[in-house]
Amino acid sequence: MKKVDWLFMFSLFALISIGLLLVYSATNKTDVIWYRAEWFKQIIHFVIGFVICAVIVIFPARFWKNIAWVAYAVAIVALLIVSDLGHVSKGAGRWLDIAGFRFQPSEFSKVAYLLASSIWLSKNRVDIQNPKTLLVPGIIFIVPFILVLKQPNLSTALVFVAITIVHFYWAGFRLVDLFMLISPVMSVIFSAVSALYWNLLIVAVFFLSLKFKFPIWIIITVMLLNIGSGYISQMAWNSMEDHQRSRILTFIDPMRDPKGEGYQIIQSQVAIGSGGMFGKGFGEGSQTNLAFLPEEHTDFIFSVLGEQFGFAGTLTVMVLFFILLLRGIMICRLHTDSFVNLVVAGACAVLFFHSLVNVAMTIGFMPVTGLPLPFLSYGGSFVITCMILVGLLINMRLKGRDI
Repeated sequence: MKKVDWLFMFSLFALISIGLLLVYSATNKTDVIWYRAEWFKQIIHFVIGFVICAVIVIFPARFWKNIAWVAYAVAIVALLIVSDLGHVSKGAGRWLDIAGFRFQPSEFSKVAYLLASSIWLSKNRVDIQNPKTLLVPGIIFIVPFILVLKQPNLSTALVFVAITIVHFYWAGFRLVDLFMLISPVMSVIFSAVSALYWNLLIVAVFFLSLKFKFPIWIIITVMLLNIGSGYISQMAWNSMEDHQRSRILTFIDPMRDPKGEGYQIIQSQVAIGSGGMFGKGFGEGSQTNLAFLPEEHTDFIFSVLGEQFGFAGTLTVMVLFFILLLRGIMICRLHTDSFVNLVVAGACAVLFFHSLVNVAMTIGFMPVTGLPLPFLSYGGSFVITCMILVGLLINMRLKGRDI
């Protein structure tokens, strides 16, 4: 139990190595001096991340349990500060500048929320039939969620939702309970896509609520929320400006506006599709080298992978992610402590959600968001956050029994 998981470590170092090669390939097209190049900065980010990861592993697991509320409070204060004094870029105020260093509090708030939610739910079960059990965890969730959403940063705010869903399941929710909880959000989406899908969802909610014998007040509440959400979604669609509707329709069919809203997705799909089975080779590819692919070293690094290494390369990376997450979640089999298991499940949820959304975005299955791909995408705060999560996973594996 105390031994290092070498398969986990191999997957981690393989992903980091591939990521550094891809960032180098995507950014090594200018005459920027080497120590100012993105690929070199990315190496520095990982060096800092490894140091922080090592420090996290050194401390006993109970230390992270003891500082959970302190970390959460610091994160909330940082989010409040960034909302007023944050550096604005591309219309969003998400960064703080301290002593010459720029970082995103929203990234580190994921870890703080993860710890705070873990310590509360390790001592308290949640029950959808008892609203009182949802009050405190709901407050713990909603505060950072709203502050991040206000920046605005919807994609990062959704990471808090992913953590919450996994944590609620781990703390006592059944799958049907989670379905009831998120069904109003599904109604918003389904009603906008198809009246048939929305009606089928309403029927499914009603049928399951009767089958699993939910109290009548829950059935009425959930049904009203679903119906209300659907109608609000339709009203919002009818009240939208033409360009807003066009943006949504372009996501469904990027060819509606190939030079505007659909440009990013089209170029990404071209890059991935043109790679074929084995790709065009490292450093090759028109979409990457001729800068047709936007944000190629950050949001669309998976597209660079597909163009240069083809289906074989993308499959290899997805298998490495699968191994990493599988070995991570298997830590829960080693320990019985609820806090340890919630931290592990939440950390894996963050990495999985980022990977799922980023890959789905690059191939056109989801709207373009700002969620980077763990260990591959360029970025300082995000890289360090990923290494913090890795440090917590290793710490819980090696020292979780001593908590």
